[in-house]
Amino acid sequence: MIICSPVLLLVDAFRPRGSKRIFFAYICLMVLLFLIMTTIFVFMEMKTDQMERLLGKFFSFSEISIPVSTELQGIISGNAIIYDVNPQLITAMIQVESSFNSAARSPKGACGLMQITPLVWQYYNPNSQCDGKHLPGKPDHGRDCIYNIEANIATGVRYLKDLIDRYEGEIGRALEAYNAGLTNVDLDRVRPKYKETRVYLQRIGKILAFDSGEQLAKLYNFKIKSKALFRWLLPIYLVLWAILLIWVVRHLGKVV
Repeated sequence: MIICSPVLLLVDAFRPRGSKRIFFAYICLMVLLFLIMTTIFVFMEMKTDQMERLLGKFFSFSEISIPVSTELQGIISGNAIIYDVNPQLITAMIQVESSFNSAARSPKGACGLMQITPLVWQYYNPNSQCDGKHLPGKPDHGRDCIYNIEANIATGVRYLKDLIDRYEGEIGRALEAYNAGLTNVDLDRVRPKYKETRVYLQRIGKILAFDSGEQLAKLYNFKIKSKALFRWLLPIYLVLWAILLIWVVRHLGKVV
Protein backbone atom coordinates (compact mmCIF):
# COMPACT_ATOMS: atom_id res chain seq x y z
CA MET A 1 0.00 0.00 0.00
CA ILE A 2 2.88 2.36 0.75
CA ILE A 3 4.37 1.88 -2.71
CA CYS A 4 1.01 2.30 -4.45
CA SER A 5 -0.17 5.10 -2.15
CA PRO A 6 0.34 7.97 -4.67
CA VAL A 7 -2.14 6.39 -7.10
CA LEU A 8 -4.48 5.35 -4.30
CA LEU A 9 -4.46 8.79 -2.69
CA LEU A 10 -5.09 10.53 -6.01
CA VAL A 11 -8.11 8.29 -6.59
CA ASP A 12 -9.17 8.74 -2.97
CA ALA A 13 -9.14 12.52 -3.44
CA PHE A 14 -12.19 12.23 -5.69
CA ARG A 15 -14.13 9.95 -3.37
CA PRO A 16 -16.79 11.38 -1.04
CA ARG A 17 -14.83 10.46 2.06
CA GLY A 18 -11.10 10.06 2.43
CA SER A 19 -9.40 6.91 3.68
CA LYS A 20 -7.33 7.30 6.81
CA ARG A 21 -5.38 4.15 6.00
CA ILE A 22 -4.35 5.36 2.53
CA PHE A 23 -3.49 8.78 3.94
CA PHE A 24 -1.09 7.38 6.53
CA ALA A 25 0.49 5.00 4.00
CA TYR A 26 1.12 8.03 1.79
CA ILE A 27 2.68 9.98 4.66
CA CYS A 28 4.97 7.01 5.33
CA LEU A 29 6.10 7.08 1.70
CA MET A 30 6.84 10.81 1.85
CA VAL A 31 8.80 10.42 5.07
CA LEU A 32 10.77 7.51 3.61
CA LEU A 33 11.59 9.46 0.46
CA PHE A 34 12.59 12.49 2.53
CA LEU A 35 14.99 10.36 4.59
CA ILE A 36 16.51 8.88 1.43
CA MET A 37 17.03 12.32 -0.12
CA THR A 38 18.51 13.67 3.12
CA THR A 39 20.90 10.73 3.32
CA ILE A 40 22.00 11.23 -0.28
CA PHE A 41 22.55 14.96 0.32
CA VAL A 42 24.61 14.31 3.46
CA PHE A 43 26.76 11.73 1.66
CA MET A 44 27.25 14.15 -1.25
CA GLU A 45 28.53 16.80 1.15
CA MET A 46 30.79 14.27 2.89
CA LYS A 47 32.28 13.15 -0.43
CA THR A 48 32.78 16.77 -1.47
CA ASP A 49 34.69 17.43 1.74
CA GLN A 50 36.82 14.33 1.16
CA MET A 51 37.59 15.44 -2.39
CA GLU A 52 38.64 18.90 -1.23
CA ARG A 53 40.87 17.42 1.47
CA LEU A 54 42.31 14.97 -1.04
CA LEU A 55 43.04 17.70 -3.56
CA GLY A 56 44.72 19.94 -1.05
CA LYS A 57 41.88 22.32 -0.12
CA PHE A 58 41.26 24.06 -3.46
CA PHE A 59 40.45 27.42 -1.88
CA SER A 60 43.32 27.63 0.55
CA PHE A 61 46.53 29.30 -0.54
CA SER A 62 49.09 26.73 0.49
CA GLU A 63 52.59 26.39 -0.89
CA ILE A 64 52.80 25.24 -4.52
CA SER A 65 54.10 21.67 -4.56
CA ILE A 66 55.22 21.62 -8.22
CA PRO A 67 58.63 23.28 -8.62
CA VAL A 68 58.36 26.38 -10.85
CA SER A 69 60.45 29.51 -11.35
CA THR A 70 60.03 32.35 -8.86
CA GLU A 71 58.69 34.62 -11.63
CA LEU A 72 56.07 32.11 -12.77
CA GLN A 73 55.11 31.30 -9.19
CA GLY A 74 54.53 35.01 -8.57
CA ILE A 75 52.24 35.29 -11.62
CA ILE A 76 50.28 32.20 -10.60
CA SER A 77 49.93 33.30 -6.97
CA GLY A 78 48.87 36.82 -7.98
CA ASN A 79 46.09 35.57 -10.22
CA ALA A 80 45.09 32.94 -7.66
CA ILE A 81 44.50 35.67 -5.07
CA ILE A 82 42.65 37.96 -7.51
CA TYR A 83 40.25 35.28 -8.70
CA ASP A 84 40.10 33.15 -5.52
CA VAL A 85 41.42 29.96 -7.14
CA ASN A 86 43.96 27.65 -5.53
CA PRO A 87 47.46 28.19 -6.98
CA GLN A 88 48.20 24.46 -6.80
CA LEU A 89 45.26 23.81 -9.10
CA ILE A 90 46.47 26.43 -11.59
CA THR A 91 50.01 25.02 -11.53
CA ALA A 92 48.74 21.47 -12.03
CA MET A 93 46.62 22.60 -14.97
CA ILE A 94 49.62 24.28 -16.62
CA GLN A 95 51.65 21.10 -16.12
CA VAL A 96 48.96 18.96 -17.77
CA GLU A 97 47.94 21.48 -20.43
CA SER A 98 51.35 22.52 -21.77
CA SER A 99 54.15 21.07 -19.60
CA PHE A 100 55.15 24.71 -18.93
CA ASN A 101 55.84 25.37 -22.61
CA SER A 102 54.65 28.93 -23.26
CA ALA A 103 54.87 28.35 -27.04
CA ALA A 104 52.69 25.23 -26.97
CA ARG A 105 49.94 25.05 -29.60
CA SER A 106 47.49 22.17 -29.88
CA PRO A 107 46.15 20.73 -33.17
CA LYS A 108 42.83 22.42 -32.30
CA GLY A 109 44.46 25.84 -31.95
CA ALA A 110 44.69 26.14 -28.14
CA CYS A 111 47.69 28.28 -27.24
CA GLY A 112 50.21 28.94 -24.50
CA LEU A 113 50.71 27.70 -20.97
CA MET A 114 47.03 27.25 -20.19
CA GLN A 115 46.05 26.27 -23.74
CA ILE A 116 43.67 29.17 -24.34
CA THR A 117 41.51 28.90 -27.46
CA PRO A 118 41.20 31.96 -29.73
CA LEU A 119 37.49 32.19 -28.86
CA VAL A 120 38.19 32.35 -25.12
CA TRP A 121 41.03 34.82 -25.67
CA GLN A 122 38.84 37.18 -27.69
CA TYR A 123 36.02 36.95 -25.15
CA TYR A 124 38.20 37.97 -22.21
CA ASN A 125 40.42 40.34 -24.20
CA PRO A 126 37.98 42.09 -26.58
CA ASN A 127 40.33 45.03 -27.24
CA SER A 128 43.40 42.91 -27.95
CA GLN A 129 45.19 43.29 -31.29
CA CYS A 130 46.00 39.58 -31.08
CA ASP A 131 43.29 37.30 -32.42
CA GLY A 132 44.89 34.20 -30.90
CA LYS A 133 45.05 32.41 -34.24
CA HIS A 134 48.70 32.87 -35.12
CA LEU A 135 51.74 30.71 -34.44
CA PRO A 136 54.11 31.63 -31.59
CA GLY A 137 56.03 34.82 -32.45
CA LYS A 138 54.29 35.30 -35.83
CA PRO A 139 53.58 38.12 -35.17
CA ASP A 140 54.76 38.95 -31.67
CA HIS A 141 52.29 41.29 -29.98
CA GLY A 142 54.40 41.59 -26.84
CA ARG A 143 52.35 41.59 -23.63
CA ASP A 144 49.13 41.83 -25.65
CA CYS A 145 49.43 38.30 -27.00
CA ILE A 146 47.80 34.95 -26.33
CA TYR A 147 51.28 33.44 -25.90
CA ASN A 148 52.41 36.04 -23.34
CA ILE A 149 52.87 34.24 -20.04
CA GLU A 150 51.11 36.81 -17.84
CA ALA A 151 48.23 37.41 -20.25
CA ASN A 152 47.75 33.71 -20.92
CA ILE A 153 47.62 32.76 -17.24
CA ALA A 154 45.37 35.68 -16.34
CA THR A 155 42.92 34.74 -19.09
CA GLY A 156 42.98 31.06 -18.19
CA VAL A 157 42.40 31.67 -14.48
CA ARG A 158 39.53 34.09 -15.19
CA TYR A 159 37.94 31.51 -17.44
CA LEU A 160 38.42 28.75 -14.86
CA LYS A 161 36.92 30.92 -12.11
CA ASP A 162 33.85 31.65 -14.26
CA LEU A 163 33.44 27.92 -14.89
CA ILE A 164 33.71 27.14 -11.16
CA ASP A 165 31.03 29.73 -10.45
CA ARG A 166 28.87 28.40 -13.29
CA TYR A 167 28.93 24.89 -11.84
CA GLU A 168 28.40 26.15 -8.28
CA GLY A 169 31.86 25.24 -7.01
CA GLU A 170 32.10 21.81 -8.63
CA ILE A 171 35.78 21.72 -9.54
CA GLY A 172 35.45 18.48 -11.52
CA ARG A 173 32.74 19.90 -13.79
CA ALA A 174 34.67 23.15 -14.23
CA LEU A 175 37.80 21.26 -15.30
CA GLU A 176 35.70 19.08 -17.59
CA ALA A 177 34.28 22.18 -19.29
CA TYR A 178 37.75 23.78 -19.49
CA ASN A 179 39.09 20.73 -21.32
CA ALA A 180 36.11 19.63 -23.43
CA GLY A 181 34.09 22.83 -23.79
CA LEU A 182 30.83 23.99 -22.21
CA THR A 183 28.62 22.31 -24.78
CA ASN A 184 30.17 18.92 -24.00
CA VAL A 185 29.39 18.93 -20.28
CA ASP A 186 26.23 16.96 -19.51
CA LEU A 187 25.12 17.32 -15.88
CA ASP A 188 23.15 14.09 -16.06
CA ARG A 189 26.15 12.12 -17.29
CA VAL A 190 28.01 10.09 -14.68
CA ARG A 191 31.40 10.40 -16.35
CA PRO A 192 32.90 13.03 -18.69
CA LYS A 193 31.88 12.57 -22.32
CA TYR A 194 35.36 12.03 -23.74
CA LYS A 195 38.08 9.63 -22.67
CA GLU A 196 40.61 12.43 -23.20
CA THR A 197 38.79 14.50 -20.57
CA ARG A 198 38.71 11.61 -18.11
CA VAL A 199 42.45 11.17 -18.52
CA TYR A 200 42.89 14.94 -18.13
CA LEU A 201 41.04 14.92 -14.77
CA GLN A 202 42.99 11.89 -13.56
CA ARG A 203 46.32 13.52 -14.43
CA ILE A 204 45.43 16.69 -12.53
CA GLY A 205 44.18 14.60 -9.62
CA LYS A 206 47.42 12.60 -9.48
CA ILE A 207 49.50 15.79 -9.45
CA LEU A 208 47.47 17.38 -6.68
CA ALA A 209 46.73 14.26 -4.68
CA PHE A 210 49.96 12.41 -5.42
CA ASP A 211 49.18 8.67 -5.04
CA SER A 212 45.44 9.20 -4.54
CA GLY A 213 44.36 9.53 -8.16
CA GLU A 214 42.29 6.34 -8.10
CA GLN A 215 40.58 7.34 -4.86
CA LEU A 216 39.84 10.76 -6.31
CA ALA A 217 38.20 9.19 -9.38
CA LYS A 218 35.99 7.02 -7.14
CA LEU A 219 34.93 9.99 -5.03
CA TYR A 220 34.17 12.07 -8.09
CA ASN A 221 32.11 9.31 -9.73
CA PHE A 222 30.21 8.67 -6.49
CA LYS A 223 29.34 12.32 -6.14
CA ILE A 224 28.12 12.61 -9.74
CA LYS A 225 25.97 9.47 -9.40
CA SER A 226 24.52 10.72 -6.10
CA LYS A 227 23.71 14.10 -7.57
CA ALA A 228 21.99 12.51 -10.56
CA LEU A 229 19.88 10.37 -8.21
CA PHE A 230 19.02 13.39 -6.05
CA ARG A 231 17.95 15.40 -9.10
CA TRP A 232 15.76 12.47 -10.18
CA LEU A 233 14.09 12.11 -6.76
CA LEU A 234 13.45 15.81 -6.18
CA PRO A 235 10.71 16.26 -8.84
CA ILE A 236 9.07 13.03 -7.65
CA TYR A 237 8.96 14.45 -4.13
CA LEU A 238 7.41 17.67 -5.42
CA VAL A 239 4.75 15.68 -7.30
CA LEU A 240 3.94 13.82 -4.07
CA TRP A 241 3.40 17.14 -2.33
CA ALA A 242 1.09 18.22 -5.15
CA ILE A 243 -0.98 15.03 -4.80
CA LEU A 244 -1.20 15.57 -1.03
CA LEU A 245 -2.36 19.14 -1.59
CA ILE A 246 -5.08 17.96 -3.97
CA TRP A 247 -6.27 15.42 -1.40
CA VAL A 248 -6.34 18.01 1.40
CA VAL A 249 -8.20 20.56 -0.73
CA ARG A 250 -10.76 17.99 -1.84
CA HIS A 251 -11.50 16.70 1.64
CA LEU A 252 -10.85 19.92 3.60
CA GLY A 253 -9.11 17.95 6.30
CA LYS A 254 -12.01 15.57 6.85
CA VAL A 255 -10.09 12.34 7.30
CA VAL A 256 -12.17 9.28 8.07
